[in-house]
Amino acid sequence: MVSVRKMQSSDVEQASKITRETMLDCWERYEKNYYPKRALDFDISMHSPEHYRDFLKVETNFTFIVEENSEIAGIVQAVIVGESGLVRLNWIGVHPAHQNKGLGRTLLEKAIAYSSEKSCHKITLYTLPVLIPALNLYLKCGFVPEAYLRKEWWGVDFIKMSKWLQSV
Repeated sequence: MVSVRKMQSSDVEQASKITRETMLDCWERYEKNYYPKRALDFDISMHSPEHYRDFLKVETNFTFIVEENSEIAGIVQAVIVGESGLVRLNWIGVHPAHQNKGLGRTLLEKAIAYSSEKSCHKITLYTLPVLIPALNLYLKCGFVPEAYLRKEWWGVDFIKMSKWLQSV
């Protein structure tokens, strides 16, 4: 059984562990020869239980988890940027043991719906050009490439993608 819900403080330990394992797996499979290890280490440090606790305290932040058989399988984190109507998707990932089941799409659709409910007009994200499964997911969910950013962070290229929303 699959369910999506807001992350709670009681989830942060397990969610952090799942996220860090997912990031490491993704780096090993897709990013190893592209994204510097020190960048991965920094990214992993930003997904500690402490950072998750702090993130949950900010009213304009939101985090959803997808569970499969009562086990956290994936996470999406985003920030509503003030009253601008812009949502910045910070991170989305599904643990390798739960991939290829549509859970990433389920998470992304939840983030899109929630953003729309909050009367936001646009959701944007940054991704690496080597993350083909992620790029395909974003395109299937209606995101479009807005910019190719040469050597944006850590000396590597990124793609900025966005989706325009209709408020409910």
